[in-house]
Amino acid sequence: MTRGGSLTDEKYARLRTSFVQTLEDFVKYRGNDPMIARIYAMIVLSAEPLTQEQIAKATGYSRSQISRYLANLEQRQMVTKESSPGSRTQLYGGDTIPFLDGFRMGLETAERFIKSRLEIIDHILDEWKTLPESVKATKESRKLKEVVTVFSAWFGSYLDLLTDFNLRFNERLKKIERELLLMKF
Repeated sequence: MTRGGSLTDEKYARLRTSFVQTLEDFVKYRGNDPMIARIYAMIVLSAEPLTQEQIAKATGYSRSQISRYLANLEQRQMVTKESSPGSRTQLYGGDTIPFLDGFRMGLETAERFIKSRLEIIDHILDEWKTLPESVKATKESRKLKEVVTVFSAWFGSYLDLLTDFNLRFNERLKKIERELLLMKF
């Protein structure tokens, strides 16, 4: 290997390591085990599907730990599982397009859920206005209005952020999806 090739390999290794570390940091920040990020990154960055044994050897994690995380990743449609031809060995692969589709569906589901809860909260506020003045004047009633009003603002702001994020995410993906598809062929 030429010196230039070696430097290129080292640079690639640094870029890959940086991506994996970033993914682990994000998952840890979200309160989850970074092990799942390392396993996912290993699979999605591999040009070929991997066995549990290969993943265990490369990560140093036990096969039982890996099995649990693979089931989680598979359930969330972040990895695929197929049988190795002529064997009981399972192969795990990662593809960004199904993951992105799953991510989109998750965003849309979250948006619908928050919107439905905001409608309930706003309905509570509207109904509160129809209470008799003697009920509205009680400490408990004022506290209910205060808390529900704060949650209305929070849910509304969260919905705005989620809707904006979903829109921007889809705009950015439209720009790169063609490139992603072309990279596969």
